[in-house]
Amino acid sequence: MDADIEGDAPSAAHGVPAKEQYNADNLPAAFWDEYPQNAEESTDMAAINAILGESTPDERAETYKGQGNDALKRGVQLKKRFYLREAVDLYTKGLDMGATLPELLSILHSNRAHAHSVLGNWRNALQDSQEAVQLDSGNLKGYYRGARAALKLGEYEEALQLCQRGMALDIEAPELQQLSMEADKQAKAAEAKKQKEAAREVVKRAPAKKLAGALLKKGYQVGRPQLSVGSRKPYVDDAGAVHWPMLFVYPETMQMDAVEDSSEEHTLADHLDAMFAEDAPPLQWDSEHAYTRSNIETYYLSHAAKPLGLEQLTEAFYKGWPEHGEETEPSRYGKRAAKWIKVDESAQLQDIWRRPDHVIPGLPAFFLVAKGTDFRERFLAEN
Repeated sequence: MDADIEGDAPSAAHGVPAKEQYNADNLPAAFWDEYPQNAEESTDMAAINAILGESTPDERAETYKGQGNDALKRGVQLKKRFYLREAVDLYTKGLDMGATLPELLSILHSNRAHAHSVLGNWRNALQDSQEAVQLDSGNLKGYYRGARAALKLGEYEEALQLCQRGMALDIEAPELQQLSMEADKQAKAAEAKKQKEAAREVVKRAPAKKLAGALLKKGYQVGRPQLSVGSRKPYVDDAGAVHWPMLFVYPETMQMDAVEDSSEEHTLADHLDAMFAEDAPPLQWDSEHAYTRSNIETYYLSHAAKPLGLEQLTEAFYKGWPEHGEETEPSRYGKRAAKWIKVDESAQLQDIWRRPDHVIPGLPAFFLVAKGTDFRERFLAEN
């Protein structure tokens, strides 16, 4: 029935057949889309106004309930969404009348839930149904309509609870029994799917977790990146040695050189000797030729980031580094204040990376400055 509901009702003035004109002669006043020119001649309208003017809030709400029921029946019979929306509006007006009878308010919510269901507004239908049974715990239709809406929304636990509460009133209610079985079936299928997806996720994350565990076991501390690292990440070779991509940063210009693969068993001197070999071209921006192999000093920034735990590091290696996170900037104060630490270039990289104050910011980064320059003095003064 729901799937057969079609478009809005037309009229000659609004693109619909003449027989469905909104006037006082051939359509009840409850279904007028707008007041026709001869509205004052309608006995139907006059009767409604008289009733509304002299009735109590409960009576006015009852009147709107009846009009809403008529509109709902008309919408279902004619398969016209216009009348269904009109029914929702009329039930809403009834609820706005200030009625005090819980049973009446419950029916208005329950009937509006039905109209919403036919329109496919399942969230609204569920909310109205929940209101209905809260107002009147004996509203069996409220439980059914709510359970049906919850099932459509995939909220299986809520659907089962509404079915159980309804069947407590009528254990043999066939509609609730059928809904309960369907909700239980779909809930089990959804849980089985969830477990399969979780198992697949564990398998997919396993390499990232293995890598994160290997780094932490070796004593490396790794934090969020302070510089752009792209998709680069470390790996462990067959012999168990960790290999990292590595950055050399020239803070004087903030230009960088990248080393695609540096083993933890290398020394820093191994890389610097190759980068500043006698036959290597000079740095384009180094017009003073201050950056030579014998004239450079190498530093790292201590406590450059907050160390990540196993799960956080696994997530970073699996999905990539998040753009933002807590404590992305190094601290300037306290025991973990960031400072420039001069590096012994003859030491193996693993000994440098494992120092207690060395937190690798995404990937290892070393900063190169030239001795005897004004920049070096400013650089070291800006800890």
